[in-house]
Amino acid sequence: MAVSRGKLIGRLRVAQGKDLLRRGLKVQARARSLISGAGPAHPSRVATGQTRSSIQVQLRRGSGGSPRVRVGSGLKKALWIHEGTGIYGPRRRKITAKNSKVLVFKAPYGAKTGKFRGKVVVRSVRGMRRNQFLKAAIRAARD
Repeated sequence: MAVSRGKLIGRLRVAQGKDLLRRGLKVQARARSLISGAGPAHPSRVATGQTRSSIQVQLRRGSGGSPRVRVGSGLKKALWIHEGTGIYGPRRRKITAKNSKVLVFKAPYGAKTGKFRGKVVVRSVRGMRRNQFLKAAIRAARD
């Protein structure tokens, strides 16, 4: 029984797509663990888990019909975590207020009493170091 060339190529593409999807899921799992703060270099920064759960895997069709996989997040916050902010980010300068003299944000270690109870008031912040969780997770795809 002879197999036509079209069917053979179709089966190879399906097998290739399944393999890419399997590797993409490995990258997704590793990225989710890295964003959770696995390892000594990145302490746990998870408050709600929103960014961690936003990491998705998409199987797409590339040029010529070949399958491709895309792993990432659509959240703006995920980009800030990956690339860093403030002096650690691309602009390399402190984060300051645009429309007032100070930045005010909620924090568990904020003021205990008064007008700013439960809040921190500062003129600037250095930002946060980058956590390149997607870049580091790509190693998980290599078997």
